[in-house]
Amino acid sequence: MGRRRDPVREADEKLQREGNRQAKLIHGAAAIALYRHWGWRKGRIIKLFELIEEVWNECAGDIDHSMVEMCEKETKIEIQCGDGKSWRDLHYLNSKVDPGKMTPAKYIYMRKQQMKWMAPQITAGILLALHRKCGFGYERCARVYEQIAAIEEECGWDPARTLETCLTETGVRVLEKIKRAEGTNGKDKQADDAGGNGSGV
Repeated sequence: MGRRRDPVREADEKLQREGNRQAKLIHGAAAIALYRHWGWRKGRIIKLFELIEEVWNECAGDIDHSMVEMCEKETKIEIQCGDGKSWRDLHYLNSKVDPGKMTPAKYIYMRKQQMKWMAPQITAGILLALHRKCGFGYERCARVYEQIAAIEEECGWDPARTLETCLTETGVRVLEKIKRAEGTNGKDKQADDAGGNGSGV
């Protein structure tokens, strides 16, 4: 009989996998939306991905507020996970809990609940980047939010299909860092192309 896996570590790994899956889906859909509806081309989309990472790093410095909370306060757009609850109802989205003081059962429960909010958190990061770095206000952020959701539905909420569609239409390989983290190699070949600074903002 094999050794039983640590359930706490397994909960962390499941959360990481869900984050990777949602990141591919949502970033791919965002790239397609900006290409189709805003005239953005490859170079500009890749730059946005870099700006999104900057925003994540900025927000990581604020340990008292979640990405979803920051997004609503700055863009006026509330992002939910589909069960009707708001970030206001969920203290575990923020750092108001100390994982070191939780029992394993409570920690695992927290991770399961956080999985539900991976997609909203990732979407919030994109909208925050557009707002903070690209000057998008409420109306433009709301339009992008709706467009991302429509493309996710069009692609059947399938990350692989979304990434393939994104590559075909935009020429962008989404989230090379995530792919490398999952065990693939190869250099990022997303060189800036002509027309990368097209209009649309």
